[in-house]
Parts: sequence; C-alpha cells; structure tokens
Amino acid sequence: MKKYSFILVLLITIFYSFNVYAIDNVVSMNKYDEEKFIFTEKSYNEDNNVDGIIAGGYVLKEVIDSGDEKHYDYQAIVVKYDNSSKLVWSYIYGKTDEDYLDYLNYSYDNEGNIDGYLLVVKATNDIGDPINNESIFIKLSLDGKKVFDKPLNINNNIRINKLLKTDNDGYIAIGNNGENSYLIKLDKELNVTWFREQNKESFNSIKYNDLVSVYKDNQIIGYTIIKELENNEGSINQLVRYNSNGEEPVVIVEDLKYDSFSLEEAADGFVLYGSTSEVKLKKGTSSYYLINYNSNNEIYWETVGEDPLDKDKNIKLLPRMKDNIITEYLLLYSNNVDKSTEVVKIMADGTIKNKIKKIYDEYYTIEDFDFYNDVLYLVGQINCPKDDTCEYDSNSLFLTSDEEKVVEVKDNDSRNILIITGLFILLIVGTVLYRRRKVVKKKVR
Repeated sequence: MKKYSFILVLLITIFYSFNVYAIDNVVSMNKYDEEKFIFTEKSYNEDNNVDGIIAGGYVLKEVIDSGDEKHYDYQAIVVKYDNSSKLVWSYIYGKTDEDYLDYLNYSYDNEGNIDGYLLVVKATNDIGDPINNESIFIKLSLDGKKVFDKPLNINNNIRINKLLKTDNDGYIAIGNNGENSYLIKLDKELNVTWFREQNKESFNSIKYNDLVSVYKDNQIIGYTIIKELENNEGSINQLVRYNSNGEEPVVIVEDLKYDSFSLEEAADGFVLYGSTSEVKLKKGTSSYYLINYNSNNEIYWETVGEDPLDKDKNIKLLPRMKDNIITEYLLLYSNNVDKSTEVVKIMADGTIKNKIKKIYDEYYTIEDFDFYNDVLYLVGQINCPKDDTCEYDSNSLFLTSDEEKVVEVKDNDSRNILIITGLFILLIVGTVLYRRRKVVKKKVR
C-alpha cells in the first residue's frame, strides 16, 4: 500500500509543479491618502549602468477647504527604488492647484548617454491664479536633483502627452490644446526646431493620442500618430503616417475599429496593438492583437491572442533589445476569466512564445512595467477593497517579481488528467481490496 501511495503523491506533485511561482515583493510609499504610479523606467548611475527603477505619477498632498469648495492639491512625483526595492530619493512638483506627471523619459548628454530624467508637466500655479496649461520640461539629475525647468514656448496652451527621443538630435512630441493638435520637434536642449499644427477644420475637436517613430535599417524615417476626430455624430480614430519633417501625411487606416489601440516601435516600421472583439474565444469576448506595419505602411505580420482579456484594463507592450535590435516583446494585460494580470512573451516576428507571469490580486491596478535581469518591475496603485475600511484610499504600487514558469493546462487536458488520475486511484483501491480478499480466503482455508 505504501508503494502505491507514494506513486499517487508523486503524480499529484508533478501535476502541481507545472506552475512554478515566483516570489513577489510589494512596497508602497504609504505616505499620502492617494498615490498612483503611472510610468516606470530603469534608473542609471554615473557609469551608465542600471542600478534600480524610476517610478513616476502623482499624489494627493492635501485637501484644501476654500469657502464652500474643496480643492484637491495633487502633485507630480518621481521616485527611485534600488535593486532591493528600497526608496532612494523622491522629487515632488506642484503648487496648491492640481498637478500631474504627463510623461517621463530620459535626458542625454552630447555622447548620447543617459544623464538624467525628463519630466513633462504643466506650468504649476496656486489656487485662484490664472490658469496656464502650457507644458514645461523639468530635468532631474541621476541622483534626483532638479537641473533646470524650461517652458515649451509655443504659447498656444499646448499640453504635451508623449515625448520620444529621436536618433541623436533631440526629441519628438505630440500635444493638444483642446481644439487643435501638434507634432513638435525639439533639439537636445529642448528648444523647438519646428512644429506642425493640425487644425480641427470641420470637426468639433482633434486630438493626437499616441505617437511612435517609424524605423527602417535602424534609422527613423517618419512618425505615426493615432489621431482622434470628433464631431456631433461621434468620433473616429485614424492611423496617420508623417515623414521625418512632420509633413506629407498618409492615412494608413481611416477608422480603427478595435476596442483599444496603442503604438510601439518595431525593427522595421511600427507595431499597432490593443484589444479586439473580432476574435472567437471559448471564454470571454475580447483578446489582444498586434500588427506590424513595415516602413512601406504594409502589414508585415499580425498576431491575435487566445486568452480572454479585460478590455477596460491597461494593455502595455514592452520591446526588448539586444545590440540595439528588437528581439522580442513582453505584453501585459488583465485576464478577464480569473482577473489575474498576465505577461506573455512574443517574438519579434509575432510568434507567441510563452506566458511568464500571472499575478492574482484584484486590488492592484497596474499602469506600467519593465523587465531587467529576469526580474519584472510593475507600478500602479493598490486600492482599498469596497467592503473594507483602510487607513488609505489608494496607495502607490511598486512590485518586483522573478520571472516564473507558467504552464497553463487547457480545459480538455485538465479533464483528461482528472479522469486518468481518478481511474488510477480506483485501480489502486481495487488492487488493494482484491489482495486483501485473497489473504482473507487463505486464512479461512
């Protein structure tokens, strides 16, 4: 009997060892009533080596009573965590009116090395002051000290929502002012070299929602923008390509019909990705898609996922490079069946390789992530459960996790395993009973 019991335990152990869970480490500032991280980047030291993670977002510093009204003093914040998840430094920006971090990127020296961090925020003011929505840039040194701040200086109340480094001559950005949209080229010192204004024309408004550089032979040859056009009948989102001077627009897709859409770099062209309901699933109604448009605006490859996802949650695509060439992508999304956050590895040709992470916690809202030395770094927010009383409303989330092996068992395979396991148990029990019966008979004789 001991022999068969050992075999049964071994089978169960093998079955459950399909999932090898990583160790997750969660930390939070836990200093303000409301905290949220939205952006994350690797941090660097003076030797240009990675030495931690930068996280950026906003905090609610205080609620100010002003007569019959309450004013919420939100301020932008950037922090650095070292490799052991210890808070190294923090930088906070803003006066008493609402201030948020609109974008976070690196700053570079003349040799192209990272020498600090660029924050995109709006000009701050106190409650009651004239409102100025024009963006300004703040440069922080590698140790979190303010180096300078610089206004955009186009004077059209433009609020920048994305800023990307170009080859080695500065930055490209998109921005909006509530009616019109702008594609803006800046030099290394963040001076505007040119900008292209897109008028709303016959529409109620026009808005640039996303931007990506278009590559060919490791060189930027243009820019692609997701442009939202709104009128009294509703809105459409177009996929539009511009040349390297921000001119000669070409509409690649007249009306994007997906549930969501974002842009990311590719070795040739760019990648459009998001969620789509145009997919057949056994469970759920939506999954993810990726489309690589090449430098000629033609579809190079397409990939559609088989996992049901929550289309209302964030979907983030992270390119991973080797020798300055994209070798694979990591895609983060929320599984709509078990409410877990998942990360899947996708090769540079669109082939889905394997799932490397599942996080089970319905109280996390994950906004962004990074990956370095087989460790995942995720940032966002920890929310207080609705049926609970917390000392906070929502805390910042900084989660680190070793890469884990995730092997998912399909429904049919799971059923087959249970059937086989059940038959095996019945066989053991039957064999034991049969042998005991034979022993009893011998004793009777």
